[in-house]
Amino acid sequence: MAFWSRSLRLRLISYFGLLSCLTVFSVGLLTFLGARIVITRLVFDRLRVSALLKEEAINLWIDNQRNATVAIAQLNDIRSALPLLLLDDRRDLDSAQAYSEVKQTLNSALASRPELAEVLILRRAGGRVILSTNPDREGEYHPEASYFQAGLKETYVQGLYASPGTNRPRITIATPLTNDWGDVVAVLAVHLNLEQMDRIIIDRVGLGESGSSYLVDAYNSLVSGDRFGQDEYPDGVHSEGIRKAINRQDGGGLYLNYAGEPVIGYSRWLEQLDVALLVEIRQREAFAPARQLAWGIVIVGVTSVLLVMPIVSWLSSQITRPILAIKDAAMRVADGDFLQSAPVLTQDEVGMLAQAFNRMAERLQDLYSGLEEKVMQLELAEISVRESLHDLRIEQERSERLLLNTLPQAIAKRLKVGENIIAEHYEQVTVLFADLVAFTKLSERLPPKQLVEMLNEIFSQFDQLSEHHGLEKIKTIGDAYMVVGGLPEPQAGHAEAIATMALDMLTILAAFNDRTGEALSLRIGIHSGSVVAGVIGIKKFTYDLWGDTVNLASRMESQGISGKVQVSSAAYELLKDRFDLVARETIMVKGKGAMQTYFLLSDRAGIAGHPPASIFDLAHNPTPNLEITFPQSHPDQDH
Repeated sequence: MAFWSRSLRLRLISYFGLLSCLTVFSVGLLTFLGARIVITRLVFDRLRVSALLKEEAINLWIDNQRNATVAIAQLNDIRSALPLLLLDDRRDLDSAQAYSEVKQTLNSALASRPELAEVLILRRAGGRVILSTNPDREGEYHPEASYFQAGLKETYVQGLYASPGTNRPRITIATPLTNDWGDVVAVLAVHLNLEQMDRIIIDRVGLGESGSSYLVDAYNSLVSGDRFGQDEYPDGVHSEGIRKAINRQDGGGLYLNYAGEPVIGYSRWLEQLDVALLVEIRQREAFAPARQLAWGIVIVGVTSVLLVMPIVSWLSSQITRPILAIKDAAMRVADGDFLQSAPVLTQDEVGMLAQAFNRMAERLQDLYSGLEEKVMQLELAEISVRESLHDLRIEQERSERLLLNTLPQAIAKRLKVGENIIAEHYEQVTVLFADLVAFTKLSERLPPKQLVEMLNEIFSQFDQLSEHHGLEKIKTIGDAYMVVGGLPEPQAGHAEAIATMALDMLTILAAFNDRTGEALSLRIGIHSGSVVAGVIGIKKFTYDLWGDTVNLASRMESQGISGKVQVSSAAYELLKDRFDLVARETIMVKGKGAMQTYFLLSDRAGIAGHPPASIFDLAHNPTPNLEITFPQSHPDQDH
């Protein structure tokens, strides 16, 4: 494949070969399809003629038996003995003599005509068989038989039907027997031997090796001279041709026969026998001449292509010679020899290509002289751009860190993609307010720097707690701390996370007091409900919360007790299954009136109140100079 892609001459030869073979196979296919259409039409005609001949032969055979039946009924021996025979009294010598003579006559007729299987005479009254060449049948009654009813009126042929008792196929011809006054007194009936019908049907003259013909009754059963149906087809035989024939639609077509073989078939409904005649030949045999013709064309065409290949090879070398000369010159120019030129061997498009290549080589020589200096300038420019990009990347990372210190990550991403107004309603969140009790008095005796460092140390540990529990710090307001759970990303256990953080905050502050000797305490309030959150401001913007939930959480803190966590009844409902809480006496809340609140005591799971080791160690070994947000509004202000 690699060699083929590198050789133009080989590709030209291959293209010619492929195109020629495609043409040959296309001609072969079209020839096959055309021949197939013609053969189909011819086979249709042949099958139709075969079906018509078989139908005509069957009709002629039945007409002969009909004439023979009438002739037997007109025999003088039968007509003269008929009155005595009708007495049907074997004790009467004359009647017995008539019975013997008529039976001998019928046996002689049966022996001379092998097409007849049985001859019988039925009395008009009651349809009783008074004489039959099969003695076992004498005495039977057949008053309802179609051939008997019709035979009383005229000579009648009853087509293929199931024989009573044996259920085998039978054809019966009946004709009336009259007395001397022309009155019908009996019926002469003849059951035919169907072997001749079978020979006519299965005759394959003109049908080739795979051709066949068969009869099917109206119930889709195969019909032969000795049986209805076949054991291998208990549900009958079915095909498109059989369906059309049973529906009295004569004609042919291409279809799958009842054995699932593709055939060309022709079908007719034989009214006289009341069955369908189908004549079929397998498509494989019928279309064999078309296939042989198509393959002959393909073989001759491919052989011709192979014989022409040497000439094609020589022509390809002549076509590619000037192109290869240009290729050699181009490769030398590519190696740096700009003084090379391609020979102009022809005046056609290839010659024009060689001239254009030579002009290009001259221009390349002119351009190459100044290329090195430009490359040097580009390299210097690239170094400068790389350094600028590095500086920009550092500034971008710094800006992003600053933005993430101010806003939640999800909100920061929305601001970066260009959203100007960001405001969302959250149906269920939990808000925590915490206030350092007596911190204001502490500020009166400590220097400002030490005071800020102390506050920064405590709130930095709170920040780590909020991050550890998946909560969102909103702001610090003086010595107050606000955090929320359940936004900006939904959080299933936001109330439990807030409660856990509240107990951890008390543990952190207790550790701080043990280490520093201070007596600081926290007053914490928690409430759950809906809020509106968004970004406000153009300059020094901030992410904040509004709503009655924020106000009530602030009231829980401001009206709480130092060292305890007060929660509202809404938060209590979310926490009672896991945490131990105790009801507080009813308190009056500004704007709400009397409210039942609770104190959060402990976590039954034993998780809350035990901060992670990394944060707890920080309480014993603080890291100074951590960032802190300075006051923006008073915590008791309505939001």
